[in-house]
Amino acid sequence: MGELIEPFLKKIEGYSSKQVEINDYCKRRIQQRNIEESLMISTLFSKSLCGVEEQQKNYMGKDEKRHKLAFQISSRYYLVIIVIFYPKVLKVVNCYKTSKRLEKLWKKNR
Repeated sequence: MGELIEPFLKKIEGYSSKQVEINDYCKRRIQQRNIEESLMISTLFSKSLCGVEEQQKNYMGKDEKRHKLAFQISSRYYLVIIVIFYPKVLKVVNCYKTSKRLEKLWKKNR
């Protein structure tokens, strides 16, 4: 699992916090979910990445390659951040917290 996560940590390191772009949908959702934007950005650049899932989505007629990144933020919770890697921008599409119990169910049903 570590060999799958390491390339993503290096990829994220290639960006600065100024290169993070959060779309309007994500801004509304993190506000509704009481997640601070600063927490999300600091977590994104932390080394606590513990899971990665690749997603292919069709958005406005184009296929996008999204990555669902799961970060452990406490002994009970994960912060899941869905991003798109562009050459000059790291775009955050969505973000939510989940408990370990739900994460276990999610992994079990894959």
